[in-house]
Parts: sequence; C-alpha cells; structure tokens
Amino acid sequence: MLRSRLRPAVSVASLVAAGLLVAGCASPGSPTAEPSAGTPTGSETQPVGDTVCAGLLPTSSVTTLLPAEPAFTSQDQPPLEHYPVLRCRVSAGDRAFVGSVYLFNMAGAERVQLPGLTTTGSAPLGDKDHVLYGMAGADDAWLVQNCKVQNVKDPVPMLVRARTIGPAGAPNAPDQRQQLADLAVELANGVAKVAGCGSEPTPRPGEIKPANDPKPITDARVCGMLDPAALGPQAAGEQRARWTAAATPEGPGAIQGCDLFLDGTRVLSFAIVHGYLAPGAEVPGERAILSERLPTDGVPNDAQLAGTVEGKVLGMCDGHTVAYQLSRHNGEDPPGLTLGQPTETFFKSFANGASQWGFKCEPIAPDADWKIRR
Repeated sequence: MLRSRLRPAVSVASLVAAGLLVAGCASPGSPTAEPSAGTPTGSETQPVGDTVCAGLLPTSSVTTLLPAEPAFTSQDQPPLEHYPVLRCRVSAGDRAFVGSVYLFNMAGAERVQLPGLTTTGSAPLGDKDHVLYGMAGADDAWLVQNCKVQNVKDPVPMLVRARTIGPAGAPNAPDQRQQLADLAVELANGVAKVAGCGSEPTPRPGEIKPANDPKPITDARVCGMLDPAALGPQAAGEQRARWTAAATPEGPGAIQGCDLFLDGTRVLSFAIVHGYLAPGAEVPGERAILSERLPTDGVPNDAQLAGTVEGKVLGMCDGHTVAYQLSRHNGEDPPGLTLGQPTETFFKSFANGASQWGFKCEPIAPDADWKIRR
C-alpha cells in the first residue's frame, strides 16, 4: 500500500512574491507571449547543432528519444540573467521533445493542470537518497526547484518539464521516464546557473519505478482510499468485475493518484496533491479561464487528457497543505452527477477516505471549502 511522504509546502510568502515577478523583472529582454500550442513554426525551424535548448543539453541526449530521422529545432526562449525561463522544442519524424522552465506565476495551465495530467502511470522522482519534488511518466517528467530571483526576498519555485509528444492516434512511444527525468534535472540546473538562482544543484534521480498495472477492485478500499460501495450500482454484484484500479507507485511523490478503469477505459481519477502544487491545483470550472503567458508548444489536447475536474478540497497532512481532487474522463453524466449519483456524495467519500489513509493526515476540516462542479 502507498504511504504519503510529504515534501515541504512552498511558503505563502514565496507564492505571493512569485505573483509579483512580472512587474519586478520586466525589461526589454523579458520574454513575451507566443502563439498558442500547436501553431506551425514553419521557417522558424532549423537543423540541430551539437547542443539544443539554449545550449543546455547535448543534442544526442535528446535525439535518442526521437525517431532516427533528421532533427530540427525551433527558436528557443533562452534563460536570461536573473530571469529563469526556458522554452525549447526539437523534432524528428513525427515526434518532438519539448523542454520548459517557468516561474510559477508564468506557468499558467502548465502548473494548474499538472495534477490532472500526472496519472498513476507516473512515479516519484525522489526516494530516501534523492530529495526531489516531481514525477516522471513514460513521456513526461517534471520537477520543481526554488530560485532566488533578483529584487525578490524569498526564493520562488520554478516548474521544469521535459516531455516527448507525437501525433494523436500514433502508437505509444517506448517508456522513457528515466531519460526524461535526467533531462529535466539538467534543464533545472542549467537554467538555475544562467539565471543566478543561487540554489543547490538538483540531484539526479535514482531509478524511476515503473507504473503499476491496474488490478480488479474488491471489497477492500479502492487504492486504499475509496469505499467501493461509493461507486454505486455500476460497481455492485457482477458489474464489479468490469472495474479495475491503479495507484501511483509507492514513494515520496508530489502527487499520489488512483485511476479507475471501466472495461479498460479510464473514467475517474483521484489525486492527493502535496506541497507546491496543492494551493493552486485546478478547481471545477476554472479551466475555461486558464491562460499561459508563455505557452509551450506541446500536446494540443492537454485539457482533455487532464479530464474534467469535478471536485477539490484542501486538507492537511504532516503539517502541510494537500489538495484532494476528483476528475472525470469522457463522462456523459450531467454536471452534479458522477456515475449517476450526486458528485458531492461521491467526492466526499474519496476525500474523507484519503485523509484517513495518508501519512499523518488530518480529517477534512468541518468548515472546509468543498468545491464541487454542479
């Protein structure tokens, strides 16, 4: 069974400071908004040289993730002195590598949707020997590192991401979590050095655990959190044989999740979000107003991959803020209903069960702000 081991939550002061950085760091050399994800780059691409991503990565370490075809790179947004930011893309054949580093206030949907995009196919970067806040999946690795930014008192977090993408409907690429995790660390340290973050280098991760296979649900709590009776008639009697569930591999993860599958298709996701990402994790109805000041050319349907957020509530584990979140994938229930029953009842069963299961977690506060999609 999983155990919740928490990383220290980012301080409120740091988050407030990060929110002020646009005004504090704006200059003629500061990055500006770019076309949205999926916009063709055309003549902006050029053949790769010996290094890519503003010279931070050897080209060979990136092209080994891509088809053995000529590789091209688009114009980078390089890191600046006193300003930790990066956006780069390298493509070969029908796949591309995308690297990005954003301060939290610049990350937009990259940050807010991450709990939904980080499925149980992802495993923690950290272990007892590697203090890392982040996760790595088959085609996407991310981590958070603090940076001391000029004219800001407290260090602020920056989100670092390394992933590969391909066309919709293409066969799944090989599981490259270890290579992507290493590249994310290289990007974090490279940007931190150029920007003068003054932070200790991020250590390389140990061996990233593989994803857990979905298992049939039984009378035991689903993923150790959810009473299976809460699934209602659709998971009762013989119907239960149609359901399987997978949990995040055990470890000190930033996000612990539980995916439920009906007839092999993911329909529901639960997430316990620790530390940095918890306060800003997406709430029901928020996605339509999300914006990215520095959008990353990435997966055009990121929003669909994240599912529809049905509920969120904040709690406490081991003295740190956590967010409990429920998402639905391709569901046909109208707002307010999940699996044909009230979402509020369903979500509270998950959140209350998760708070009892987690490491040094407290019951949901009586006056908690339950955000439910209605």
